[in-house]
Amino acid sequence: MRKYIEPRLRRDFGGIISAYFDFLKGNFKEIINMFVGYNGIFVIFILISVYLMITGIVAIAIAQNSYSIGGSNAEESAALMTGLGVILLIIVFLIATLLNYTLSSAYVSLYEKRKVNNIPRKDAWEKAKRHLGGIFLVALVAIGLYIVYFIVQVILAFIPFLGSIISIFIGLGFNAWISLTIFSYVHNENSTVFGAFREAWDLLFSNFWKAIGVNFVLGLIIQIALMALNILPAILVGVYIFHTVESGTSLDESVFGQILLVVVISLFCLMLMFIQLLSQTINAFVYFNLHEFKHNTYLRSRIENIGENI
Repeated sequence: MRKYIEPRLRRDFGGIISAYFDFLKGNFKEIINMFVGYNGIFVIFILISVYLMITGIVAIAIAQNSYSIGGSNAEESAALMTGLGVILLIIVFLIATLLNYTLSSAYVSLYEKRKVNNIPRKDAWEKAKRHLGGIFLVALVAIGLYIVYFIVQVILAFIPFLGSIISIFIGLGFNAWISLTIFSYVHNENSTVFGAFREAWDLLFSNFWKAIGVNFVLGLIIQIALMALNILPAILVGVYIFHTVESGTSLDESVFGQILLVVVISLFCLMLMFIQLLSQTINAFVYFNLHEFKHNTYLRSRIENIGENI
C-alpha cells in the first residue's frame, strides 16, 4: 500500500512533479473508476453524436454523387444530420469537461483532508455536486474572459515570432488561472466564485513560471502517454484507408469503415476527457504548493503541533 503524499509541502519545480507522480501511483485505479463511473452516460451520447456526424457526411457524399430528383433535399437532410451531430458533441464535451474538472478537484480536496489514498468515488461525487451550480457560473465567466483572451491572441498573431512566444505563455497562464479557480472554489467550502477567481489570480502570479512550467511539463507527459494508447486504433484506420485506396472502395460503400471511424473518434474524445480530468489533479497540486509558499499554512500547523507536544 502506497503512503499518503502531502500536497502542501513547500516543493521546488521538480519536487512537485515527483510528488504528483507518487500521488498518481497510489490513486490511479480509483481515479479511473471515478472517470468510468461518472462518464458512462457521456460515452453513449458521444457515440450517438459521432454516428450522426459520420452518417451525415457519408449521406452528403452520396447525395453529391447522385443525379436523381430530390438529391438536393437529401443533401440538406444530410447536412442537418451532420450539424446536429457536431452540436450534440460540443454540448456533451462541454458538460463532461465541467463535471470532470469538478470531480477531480473534489477528489484531491478530500485526499488532502482525509490524508488517505483511493478516496471513494461516491464521496468525491457528493462533494462535487454541491459545487456544480457555482462551477457553471465559473464557466460563464470563463467564456467572457475567453473572448478577451481570443482578441488578445488575434492581435499577437500579427507580431512575428515574439507574438507567438507571448501567446504561448498567455495561453498556459490563462488555462492555469481557470483551473486554479475551479479547485479553489471546490476545495474551500465558504469560497465564492469571484473570491476563487481572485485567489487563483494571486496564487498564479505569486510564482507564475512555476505554475505554467509544471502545467506544461506534466500535461505534455500525460498527453504523450495517453495518446500512445491511440496508436493501435490509428494503425487500424491507416490500414483501412490504404485498403480502400487500393481497392477503389469509398466510405459510403463500407459499413465496417463507418463503424471504425465512429469508434476511433469516440475513443479520441474519451481520451481528451480523461486528459482533462488528470490535468485538473495537476493544478490541485500546483494550488497547494503556491498556497503554502504564500501563506505557510501547513508549516504553521506543524510548528503548533510541535509546541503542543513539548
